[in-house]
Amino acid sequence: MHSIAIRSGTASRRVWLLSVMLLIGAAGGARASGIQPIVHARQEHFRSLGRAVKALRGQLRRSHPDWAVVKDDSHRIANLAAALPRWFPAGSGKGHGTRTKARAAIWSNPRAFAQAAQMLSSRAQELTRAADRQDQRALALRTRRLGQACAGCHRRFRAHRSWW
Repeated sequence: MHSIAIRSGTASRRVWLLSVMLLIGAAGGARASGIQPIVHARQEHFRSLGRAVKALRGQLRRSHPDWAVVKDDSHRIANLAAALPRWFPAGSGKGHGTRTKARAAIWSNPRAFAQAAQMLSSRAQELTRAADRQDQRALALRTRRLGQACAGCHRRFRAHRSWW
């Protein structure tokens, strides 16, 4: 009879442990499902930023750019660049079942990430000033400087896939 009580106690502990694990898993799933929209929105913001930069570069290749398009794209870039730090709330990195190329350094070294984001934002502001003046030569230079800010941030804070 004593051994039955032990078995019964062990079974109830297993049921309790399984219940706790399921609750933790459900909470983790709820958290992961809450992170997915954040990561997807962040990725869409970056796509929008990329489309605006690509359109701006296309205008720069023209002998007579459409300055209304140039201004619109440069202001879109500046607005997105200013908002970029808010796209990375705590806990929105890897490990939630959502694919992201964001490196953990974004959250482990927030000061460096904030500096890189500020650099991008200030370069985007320079870009809008050149666009507003309709200075094609300055705009080309500012576009290159913006690209350098993007590349610098990507090297430090974006994971790259390797074929090797």
